[in-house]
Amino acid sequence: MSLLDEWDSSGAVYGEPGVSADLLEDADTETASPRSTQQTIFALETVERHVSRGRGQVTSAAAAADCVVISTARAFLLRYDFSQGNTPVLEVQLSSAAEARATGVWLDPSGMHTLVAVVAGNTLGATAEAHYVHARWKRSRPIGKMKGVSLTAVGWNAAQVTEASTGEVVLGDDAGGLHSFSADERDKRERSAAPLYAFEGRTRTPITGLQQHALAGGRTLVLAATATRLYTFAGGPTLEALFSAYPESGDLTNFRETPGEGGVGALCAWAPPGAERSQRVAWLGVSGALHARLAPPRQQVPPYELDYLEEAALLPLPMSPGVELPVSLALTQYHLLLLVCGRVQAVNRVSGKVVQEIVLGSAVSGAPVLGLTADEAAGTIYLFTGEGLHEVAVRDEERDMWSVHLAQGEYTAANRYARTQAQRDQVTVGEAEARFAAGEHDTAARLWGRTVGAGPSFEETALRFVDAGATGALQAFLLARLDALGPDDRAQATMVATWLVELLLDQINRALLEDTAEAHTAVDDFTARLRAFLKERVNTLDVGATVHLLASYGRLDDLMHYATFRQDNEAVLEYLLQRGEAGRALAVLRRPGVSPELLYKFAPALVAAAPGPTVDAWLAAQPPLEPRRLLPALLRLGEAGAPKQARTDALRYVRFCVGRLGSTDAAVHNLAVALYAAAEDEGALLEYLAAARDPLGAPLYEPQFALRVARQGGHLKACVQLFCELNLYEDAVMLALSFDRSLATAVAARPEDDEALQRKLWLAIARYLIKAAAAAPDADAGAGVAAVNEVLREAGGKVRIEDVLPLFPDFVTIDAFKAAICASLEDYNSQIERLKGDMADATRIADALRRDMVALEQRTATLDMSEPCARCGAPVGAPPPPAAGPSGGAVPQLYLFPTGNAFHGACLAAEVIDMSPPDMSARIAGIMKRLSQVAAGEDGVPASGDAAAAKVTDLVAEFEAAVATEDPYSGEIVVRNIGRPFITAGEAAEVASWQL
Repeated sequence: MSLLDEWDSSGAVYGEPGVSADLLEDADTETASPRSTQQTIFALETVERHVSRGRGQVTSAAAAADCVVISTARAFLLRYDFSQGNTPVLEVQLSSAAEARATGVWLDPSGMHTLVAVVAGNTLGATAEAHYVHARWKRSRPIGKMKGVSLTAVGWNAAQVTEASTGEVVLGDDAGGLHSFSADERDKRERSAAPLYAFEGRTRTPITGLQQHALAGGRTLVLAATATRLYTFAGGPTLEALFSAYPESGDLTNFRETPGEGGVGALCAWAPPGAERSQRVAWLGVSGALHARLAPPRQQVPPYELDYLEEAALLPLPMSPGVELPVSLALTQYHLLLLVCGRVQAVNRVSGKVVQEIVLGSAVSGAPVLGLTADEAAGTIYLFTGEGLHEVAVRDEERDMWSVHLAQGEYTAANRYARTQAQRDQVTVGEAEARFAAGEHDTAARLWGRTVGAGPSFEETALRFVDAGATGALQAFLLARLDALGPDDRAQATMVATWLVELLLDQINRALLEDTAEAHTAVDDFTARLRAFLKERVNTLDVGATVHLLASYGRLDDLMHYATFRQDNEAVLEYLLQRGEAGRALAVLRRPGVSPELLYKFAPALVAAAPGPTVDAWLAAQPPLEPRRLLPALLRLGEAGAPKQARTDALRYVRFCVGRLGSTDAAVHNLAVALYAAAEDEGALLEYLAAARDPLGAPLYEPQFALRVARQGGHLKACVQLFCELNLYEDAVMLALSFDRSLATAVAARPEDDEALQRKLWLAIARYLIKAAAAAPDADAGAGVAAVNEVLREAGGKVRIEDVLPLFPDFVTIDAFKAAICASLEDYNSQIERLKGDMADATRIADALRRDMVALEQRTATLDMSEPCARCGAPVGAPPPPAAGPSGGAVPQLYLFPTGNAFHGACLAAEVIDMSPPDMSARIAGIMKRLSQVAAGEDGVPASGDAAAAKVTDLVAEFEAAVATEDPYSGEIVVRNIGRPFITAGEAAEVASWQL
């Protein structure tokens, strides 16, 4: 089959300028062209200028495993191991004939085995030979049965090669024949080649290239190249078995062909570093260079041998007369290197464009340029001339591949190779343009949306979708752009998100206008999308704009969802209240998760708009609200002019706070007073004033505030009660007298513990009544006297007739007060009789006390000397312990108290000392010391005689006055020491013993 039929319809021709055509490099210079702002991909570097070492001109070269072998025109083989330096490690003379020359050399992938084609003799009588050389040999060995056969190609099997063995090798000759060969360095016997296959009907068509590639199941793929055809053979497990399946006669179909004459038919391969097998191959035909990907090994055998070459493409070569054709070929990952007339051209295998030319010039010192060879394992490409060896260095080969694939419309591959965001954006924009042109608006929208700062502007792109009527694509574009915007693009993100909300609302509105089942389904779908978007972009959307949009479209349910998503419903509530939607505002506040702070903040507006529902919401709130924080809203309802129903609703909440919540906050109770005072019914206010008290009877409201609002409301009885609460009884009496005398008399009787105040209040009442009677139009003195008599009777003796007489005018006769005066005299007589009785009782009590004192002075008791001391526990007849202090001498031996407690004298003193203040304790200790000194004849007083006795008597009396006036365990001293700790701070050991 002809490859001309497979040429790219784009008409890409080898030699046309490519995506990097400006990256042309002159090998004579060390820097790139001034037009290039970056380093070129390929560069020529000299490895060895005189690689043949005087052994003749170079005729061929091969490379593998960091080694290079050189054959020369004088039949020498030189081997370089660049891992050990630039000097030859092996030099072998292949033939000693005078005119012998080497025409070709091949090195296996391990770098250990070499095959060389040698021609001995002159042109007329030349004899061809093939030699095998191992890396450790110093001599070559001719291959049997290859004498007279000109070796033109060698195909190694990398899977079989070892350090000692070549494995099965396929050889090609200049007559189109194939041979098999194998050698082992350990086997010293001469090895011969065996005929394998011959291409009949194509006499004298040289085999120009051979390759072997391992397949699954022990099979092998053999590629055989000529100048015009590339054959593929597959089979196994041996070469003999492989080729026996192909007849030598008849037409073969397992080849690709380029028509024409001449050509070199070079065959090369490329493998990634470290790979076990090649991945790509290239063949230089007569009219084009074919490159393809080797199919990976798999168990399933393809139906055709040509299927082993995947993604095959032909790079056409110019066929015009006089145009130089390539003479050698090398393959890199992305490029084909062609050696053409003194320059190396790098052609991108994807675009087919020349991306760089390396002009050899003086870099090769005028020596003939022979060819290119590649070290697949090391990834190194060499150019060899008649004298020297040069490396074609590859630097960052894939850097421009993104633009190459972009130009080919291969956007996935272009994205894979793009390195910067700017490059990825260019790829995305290119793909978007192509998709839009193809009518794929949604895909183009998502692609354009991902690019920020590249391609057409945001407005231009959006208008293109608007003009195309692609609303869905416009939404997709906006969504993608929203995802692509960064944190610094807050303003644009808000604008895009708001536009999306408006588009979704418009879609909902349009669907609502259609009364069909499909429209209803669409409304549900659009609503779900809208709410999902509001939830996802709640922090991006502007609150005011979003609330305005949702409300203007009548989407109040969605507005409530938005408020829930934000967890900041303030703007929503403000908008609803501005529109008078108090009910919906309360619905927002009742939603779970809404902060109670909003209830407090919007309480005034809600109460003003809908007091009843607002109070219902407050009553139902859980947990209960803080009443004090709602007072600013409720105070308005307590003002004059507030609607009666609104006051009723407010009072309903206040009763809830006082009754259900048990609030004792004075502000709440003040509000209750204000609300009751604003009502016409004074009875409810009086009941509340009497009931609103704490357990001690103190009012829970502020009486001053309550008095002010009660006075403003004209509630006089409440004012009287509040005057009394403030202990302003005189004001209370005067106010009560202005409308209810009985209330005034009740007030006068209230300060039961202050008779002087009561007397003053009763006198005030009497004074008021006397003045009122005198000021009456039909003044009647008798009426005033009767009223005063009534007051005297109600006062119950708190005031008397003599107290009120000065209040009457001088013309009033005493006869009018006869009854009152008689009652007063009788009261005085009763008081005198009571005083006489009290005096008789006091006399009897005094006589009884005197008799008791006489009896106490004569009281005695019997004490058993074995009775234990109340302090030390020892018998009182025994000496006290030394710890009790000084004893003996004049210190009293023991004491017995009426309580029954008996003490040693010293123990009693010690007990009192422990329980007395420091100064008293020192005084008692001093007395005890002086008693002992007096008894011993010390202190300047004889131990006997009247002076000593008087001294002892005084000291004992002083001692007993200090310690023996009362039982220390039941007297006053115990009460004084009630707060004393059981363990003192100095008793550290005792404290430590109680620690856990």
